[in-house]
Amino acid sequence: MRIPDRLLAQITERLDAAEVVSQYTRLEKRGGRYWGLCPFHTEKTPSFTVTPDKAVFYCFGCQKGGSLFTFVMEAEKLSFLEAVRLLAAKAGVELELEEDEDAGRRKAYLELYRRVAGSLHYILLNHQEAGAARAYLEGRGFRRETLERFQVGYAPAGRDWLFGFLREKSFSEEFLRTSGLFFSSREGGPVALFRDRVVFPIGNSRGEIVGFGGRSLAPERGPKYLNTPETAFFRKGELLFGEPGVFQAVRKEGRFVLVEGYLDVLACAQAGVGWALAPLGTALTTEQVRLLKRFAPAGVLAFDADEAGARAAQRAILMCEQADLAVEVAELAGGKDPAEILQSAGAEALHKTLKYPINSFQFLSRAARSRHNPGTPEGKKGIIAFLSPYLSSIDSPVKRDGYFRALAEELGVEFESVQEDFRRNAQRGAGAPRAAAPGPAVAGLTADFFFMLAVAAHRDYFAQVRNFIEPEHLEDARARKLFVAMEECFRAGEASEESLLARLEDPELRGEVLARTASGAFAEDPERLVRDGLKWVRRRALERRGAGVPARLAAPGGQEQTGQKDLLTEKMHIDEELAKLKKGKQG
Repeated sequence: MRIPDRLLAQITERLDAAEVVSQYTRLEKRGGRYWGLCPFHTEKTPSFTVTPDKAVFYCFGCQKGGSLFTFVMEAEKLSFLEAVRLLAAKAGVELELEEDEDAGRRKAYLELYRRVAGSLHYILLNHQEAGAARAYLEGRGFRRETLERFQVGYAPAGRDWLFGFLREKSFSEEFLRTSGLFFSSREGGPVALFRDRVVFPIGNSRGEIVGFGGRSLAPERGPKYLNTPETAFFRKGELLFGEPGVFQAVRKEGRFVLVEGYLDVLACAQAGVGWALAPLGTALTTEQVRLLKRFAPAGVLAFDADEAGARAAQRAILMCEQADLAVEVAELAGGKDPAEILQSAGAEALHKTLKYPINSFQFLSRAARSRHNPGTPEGKKGIIAFLSPYLSSIDSPVKRDGYFRALAEELGVEFESVQEDFRRNAQRGAGAPRAAAPGPAVAGLTADFFFMLAVAAHRDYFAQVRNFIEPEHLEDARARKLFVAMEECFRAGEASEESLLARLEDPELRGEVLARTASGAFAEDPERLVRDGLKWVRRRALERRGAGVPARLAAPGGQEQTGQKDLLTEKMHIDEELAKLKKGKQG
């Protein structure tokens, strides 16, 4: 579906692009642009830019770029139409558009999940069949209001009850079979994925229920925890479990608490910590770290106090430090997790545990000393090797030197010795790679391409440019493609950046346009840049036309009186135009 350019322009005009993007990464204004860490790849040196007056973004590190609509598509994993709808709602622009097939299917799935979540929640709280599930949750210390906040549900043990129930609600068999809520039996019939399980609705950052996690009440029936299979809008590695509105709570609090499981999140919420989240039964991913960083600059890790939890915490610390996300670690005593602390000691004890964490370096130092004897030379060497990946991930030399000095004091060795051991470990590959400095995506521009890029950065000048030159006057193929795209936009009356980018099918060309715009290469005196470029292209075209006149005069027919007169008139016109250009005038 083609959306009118006037609507796209209206949306971007009403929105502050920097304000929208700052909901995903922190931005700092430098000159006329905003800079920040890229939300699409891990980096420590800001190479991501937003140009508000054009509502475009570009990252010099990963070369991703585009319009504000493209940004939302990438950040939220939406189709173009869905991104337009989301931004239109933010801008207060009414859209009356037909839904495309993908958007309609997504909307239908979300409605299904919303209704299933409500039904399973009702069953947990009211049906006799859910008695064992209620008893289990009450035994773990969870109050009814906590279960209501999270809309926790129960899926009965029957194989086909949910399918029959939803068919009665007018959902088609074909649709239900692709919903992720069923699998096919050996006989081919649909079987409910979640059976005799406590079910946790999983939402995205916008609060839409996009999947479910289920904890088995009968361990002999499959895995303890089970998630909805991956779909176009449910990717376990890109989502985190929390109560509805958790991301707004994280932003307001300025930090998050990261735990390991669903019940741990419920326990934290009941203890008054409504900004707790958990991965979906898998190890923490880079995408989840980026999601956390969108909403807060710091957080607390509250993983299980067993060996597996300690390893998970060590890995999470390194991932967060590499993303410039400051984390501390809550000390959970006795091998317990947050849910067990709630059950055995109560909400106040859990809240106190989360309130007084230790810093990451302290946690890792203790872990290193538990593995290596600090009283022996080999043990001291092992401790430094253990800590080297973390120390390498620290971008601040001052902060790293501070830890070097603390480590030297703890081990009773010289500061320089710690530095030297660290340097050798880094050379062996223990250290994390440094982020590349931002730079241009493509080097070496022809005069023609430079000129067209300048016009693309200041589209108001194109109306003037098109009056004097044609695409064939441009020798660089990239310049010709860019001219044609701007001409199509001009004829269609489309002035938005989105309309131009959509017409550039070559990804390298599109990236170059975005990179040069983001770099501010054409910000200073654009009128002069366009004027000089136009003069250069016109002069070259006229000189070539003039140089061809003698050959045309000598050709058959050129000697005829009428033909000769026309060619001489053309030559005079060319000479006059060249003279005007030399004087600084445009025809």
